[in-house]
Amino acid sequence: MRPADAERAGAWLNLVQTHRVVQAAVEERLQAETGLSSLELEALMRLAISPGRRLKMIDLAELLLASKSGITRLVDRLEAGGLIAREVPPDNRRVIHGRITDAGLRTLERARETFTAALDDAFARHLSDAEVEQLRAILRKLLEGNGAWEEDRCEPAFDERGVAAHP
Repeated sequence: MRPADAERAGAWLNLVQTHRVVQAAVEERLQAETGLSSLELEALMRLAISPGRRLKMIDLAELLLASKSGITRLVDRLEAGGLIAREVPPDNRRVIHGRITDAGLRTLERARETFTAALDDAFARHLSDAEVEQLRAILRKLLEGNGAWEEDRCEPAFDERGVAAHP
């Protein structure tokens, strides 16, 4: 392997390792303190920032990069907990929406503090603001290069508290 190839392979391995380490730390703390998985939290966040605080199930699956069966199980868990509700619009009964409930919004508000603290401990405190900007630019370049950059998924509209900028 050429030195440049070895460096690229090492960078990729470090990216994968970093994701696993940071994800595990955030997941463990979130689960212990809120009972939510990071995917459940992301689903609630995505719904909270969506117009009308609801999304078609297929759109939620795409935003979460989840399969149809995976999103069904996720929604089942969140619905059983009273955090989201399924809705069928009267004008198109073939479509199912997920809508965050008031209980879901309260849970999200409580979980946000835990998530922010866990993210800070495992990720943010190790990087300057400039490094975060550089990292986001690099990750965007990789996503765009692989045809996977989508504004709605990759640039969520959160305000400084992580709350929907346009509920």
